Formats: sequence, C-alpha cells, structure tokens
Amino acid sequence: MNHLILKSPAKINLFLNILRKRKDGYHEIYTLMQAIDLQDEIVLEKRGKGIAISTDHPDCPTDESNLAFKAAALLLEDQKKSDGVSIQISKRIPIAAGLGGGSSNAATTLKGLNRLFELKIPKRRLYQLAAQLGSDVPFFLGSGQALAKGRGEKLEPVVLFSGYWLVLVYPGFGISTRWAYQNFKISLTKINKEFNLQKIENRKGFFKALLGFDNDLEKAVQERYPTIGRIKDILTSSGAIKSSMSGSGPTVYGVFEHKLKAEEVARKIRRGNWEVFLTQPIPV
Repeated sequence: MNHLILKSPAKINLFLNILRKRKDGYHEIYTLMQAIDLQDEIVLEKRGKGIAISTDHPDCPTDESNLAFKAAALLLEDQKKSDGVSIQISKRIPIAAGLGGGSSNAATTLKGLNRLFELKIPKRRLYQLAAQLGSDVPFFLGSGQALAKGRGEKLEPVVLFSGYWLVLVYPGFGISTRWAYQNFKISLTKINKEFNLQKIENRKGFFKALLGFDNDLEKAVQERYPTIGRIKDILTSSGAIKSSMSGSGPTVYGVFEHKLKAEEVARKIRRGNWEVFLTQPIPV
C-alpha cells in the first residue's frame, strides 16, 4: 500500500461547561461532542523522506504549524520510522470555526499512517499520542459520540440519539480558542450539572436534556461578535429545537428533527459571507 484516501470529520459541542481554571493554565471542561458528516479529505502517500503538506485552502498552513504535520512527525518519531509522507488536505471544514477541523486532520493522520505503514500501534498508544497534540484530538479516534472532561482528553463514549439534522452557519471569520478562553469569566455561583444519560434513551428525552445545557464560552464571544447572537436568533425563530455556538466559535448550529425543515432553513439564511452547511451526526 502506497497511499490512502481518508475522510476527516468535523464535530460540534452539543454543550460546553467550563468548571474551573487549572494550575497548568488550561480550563477544566465538561462537554458533549458529536461527529458530523461535514468532512475534509486527506490523502496520505509514502515518500522517501520528510513530511510535505499540500492543501487547497489559502489559510491552511503547510509547515510545521499544521496539526497534521505535527501528528505525522510525532508518530514517525515514536515508531522510529525514517520514511517520509506527503499529506494532501482538501478542506471543507472552515478554519478556526469551533468545529475541530485541525484536530480531526491530526487524528485522521495518526490513524492513516498506522494503516499506511502497517505499524499495528495499539489504540491506547494512539490515544496517548493524540493527547500530546491537542485536547480535541483523541475524540476523533473514538466512536463519534463522547462526553469529555479534563482538558477534553478524558473521554467517556456514549450512545445517544442521533436521528436529527443540523444547520451550521459559519459567519466568515475565525476565532482563536485561546482568546475565547482568556475572555471567559467563571461565575462564582455557577451550578455544575451532570448530563444524565438516563434521560436520553429516546428522541424526546434527548432534545429535552440538551435544552438544559449551554456553551459557557458563548457569552464572551457574542459580546465581541454580535453576529453570533443574530444567527442564534434566526435559527431559533426558524424552528430550531436548540441553537448554540460550537466550541470556541464562531460557528452556530441549529438542531432540527426533520431534514425537510432543515433544508428549508438552510436555503433561507444563506447571505453575504455566511457559509451554511446542512449536516447530520455520524460515527467516526
């Protein structure tokens, strides 16, 4: 085998609670993540030496700062492989959008190189490598649904209702995750809730449970970028069961029970620089 063609999916945070600031500078979080069928494509191909990145997106880096590059370098060093690889990334997931595109590219590269070079690295070791690359990276090695704690790397796989549709609206600008967390203010009176899996065994229970949780980063980001609030209002007034920002933003999603309604709303709100995606949950 000399090359592989792989799909690299985005994710949304169905909720994101920030519990406290940690001594290591990170934040302790509690979040529910879901993979979706908005996907980049990654082509991995063996080469003599070195790592080469190419992409069709002008804002996607092609040097050592690219997470897929870092993933390849880390895995090859860990396995003491002197072989090289070229990584071609066709981007569909917006960059710095709160959808985990870079983290997904890194995880897909780890999984892909394990197959391409027939390394047979145990899943546990792949998770360890993924955690070194970023908090969201381990999620994309799993089943596509997980509760995440710690920095986001402590995963509890769950089986949730997934028969719904999503309208994603990316307003055309990126937001730094670091900036979003730095500008978040932890409430001293905040009550931390646990997501009760017993309540989401059916469609009605799932939607009801989601309405009890929010994205704690949303307020700070929305104050700086009021467009996010406007998008949320449009989705809610158009019939979304829940509307929220994903991750550190700025992408906003609306949850819809039926595809036809989601398609109608997606057509209605396309405007200006906004990118609108109709998507649905998937397993990784």
